[in-house]
Amino acid sequence: MRITGPGQAIFALGFAVIGALSVGWHGFAPGWELLPKWLPWRNTLFIPYGALLLASGVALLIPPTAKPAAFALAVLLLIRLLLLHVPRVAMHPLIEAVWESMGENIIYLGGAWTIFSLLPGRSGILAKFGNVRAGQIVFALATPGIGLSHFFYLNMTAPLIPSWLPFHVPLAYFTGAAWIAGGLGIFFGVLPRLAATLLAIMVSLFTLMIWVPAVIATPANLSDWTEICSSVAITGAAWTVAESLRGRSWSFARDR
Repeated sequence: MRITGPGQAIFALGFAVIGALSVGWHGFAPGWELLPKWLPWRNTLFIPYGALLLASGVALLIPPTAKPAAFALAVLLLIRLLLLHVPRVAMHPLIEAVWESMGENIIYLGGAWTIFSLLPGRSGILAKFGNVRAGQIVFALATPGIGLSHFFYLNMTAPLIPSWLPFHVPLAYFTGAAWIAGGLGIFFGVLPRLAATLLAIMVSLFTLMIWVPAVIATPANLSDWTEICSSVAITGAAWTVAESLRGRSWSFARDR
């Protein structure tokens, strides 16, 4: 058994770093801010939560443990989606930022499920589950919320573009539209492999051109570390979906 491709390794690296920083950097844990502050045990779960993400990320890189790790991570992300993001969207449906935040979690979920479905199954209960197309659709459903954030929060998106590039505002609009168009292509099967590959290239460039320099410039900035970890995980999910579209059918039948 081997890993599915570079996307899986990048995805695993993103979550391993998120977990390690959550354990070693109190208050890091991206997404933890969604927990109600009145919960008495809120600040006591950073370490076990981070340890779980770290273990999942590392296990994804080890072929014998990759499939159960992908399944466990998908379950964790689904629980986080249902308990934290869905209620927040229900309470604030007109605030685009909550849709963007939920979209990121859904992209992680789609990436984890696609990896799980691509990995060959052995005997046991996990061998009976898995559907690559379902993972692709979950990924595609997340893209509108992220793409629209480029339009709603143009004043925050455009300044992120490196100063040596021209046309910041048009590029912000273009990348937002690209997120939406790429998701539609994957969802409806219109040049889906090209759509997924272009999305993967785009988010890879985001990571390399925006967040890597930001972290190098201000390595103590917690916000920049959150962004680069999220961007790396999204990059891995995007490449995984692109890799999953190589010569695969569009059937919802269980993939083995």
